[in-house]
Amino acid sequence: MRGEISGLKTLIMKDSSSAYYIHCFAHQLQLTLVAMSKKHLDVEDFFCHVTNVLNVIGVSFKRRDLLCHLQAEKLEQLLESGEIHTGRGLNQERGLQRSGNTRWGSHFKTLDNFIVIFSSIIRVLEVIEHEGSTSNERNQEKYLLSEIITFKFIFMLHLMLKVLAMSNELNKILQKRDQDIVNVVEFFIITKKRLQDMRETG
Repeated sequence: MRGEISGLKTLIMKDSSSAYYIHCFAHQLQLTLVAMSKKHLDVEDFFCHVTNVLNVIGVSFKRRDLLCHLQAEKLEQLLESGEIHTGRGLNQERGLQRSGNTRWGSHFKTLDNFIVIFSSIIRVLEVIEHEGSTSNERNQEKYLLSEIITFKFIFMLHLMLKVLAMSNELNKILQKRDQDIVNVVEFFIITKKRLQDMRETG
């Protein structure tokens, strides 16, 4: 099931208490990734910082508008310098999407967007640090800012994006209705090998 019919599991269980519910494979993969990441302290800390950034910026329209404005300015500068080009489907507006433990690929999208708009995020946090309404708020943003500009955070950001990119490909394949199980198993083996190679060789 892909969440298309909300509450379907409950309806079936009411009708037949002996029914057995199994998550789809993509859902199981997502839940496994989340569970495993929580067992590693550095990864858990990393996602905690990402969540805090999402909360701090997402808490007010003013901050979200500032983020959009800064990103638009940056995009304009890049277009003028010729570093990026215009075209259909290019340079879409990026926002800070909240990741969900059960939403397929949401962690990947969150981190992908985080990297693209990282400089704008930093500038928003700097503004909050200087213009925060309370000293507690200013200190909180100062701490958060100091954490997300560390080598460790940046390294984890790129590492997790790389890992999640691989699992995201597998997720998409698992969600296809017409997918042959042989192809799925083959792609699973390929993904596992890629992850193992990355673990061994970096």
